Amino acid sequence: MSKRLVLVTILALVFTMAFSCMVFAVDMNAGSQTKNAGDSAVLPVYWYHQVFSDKPLYLQDGNTGKWYDNVKGTVEIRWSNYFSTAKTLITDLQVPDGTYQFTLATLASCSPDSIEGAFNIAKNGKIVASNIKGKLYGLSLPEGNYFKFYSDDTKWHFSAYITKRIDGTIK
Repeated sequence: MSKRLVLVTILALVFTMAFSCMVFAVDMNAGSQTKNAGDSAVLPVYWYHQVFSDKPLYLQDGNTGKWYDNVKGTVEIRWSNYFSTAKTLITDLQVPDGTYQFTLATLASCSPDSIEGAFNIAKNGKIVASNIKGKLYGLSLPEGNYFKFYSDDTKWHFSAYITKRIDGTIK
């Protein structure tokens, strides 16, 4: 449990530093922009999101096909359109016969509502599926709604209610 706490703390610090760097970079770019004969400089809009859940709904094991509707645990998702390493997924999904961890291995694309990429899945700390292509979606919904993960082959699934979210933009 202490290793998980250390990992979550380190990832939270990395994420915080990433957004601090974004603010600094945007401020530096804003100061260096100039106007030419009536043209206005247009700065890009950067956004970031964080979704948290302590109310998972369902989980499906893609190896066994087993469907769990009594799931406990937590999910943390952080992503942005600016800093590529600020895209994380941390799950701790507890079911009667074990604990599943889903992590984002590689990112294909992201939007304010979804994250597509390859995911690694562990059960009781051992990798049971790696580089599974899939998508998290419904991430832009307000607290109280739920989001889902499905692998492209629809064998792996989990869903959870959004219990907290943090959203913002940097212009």
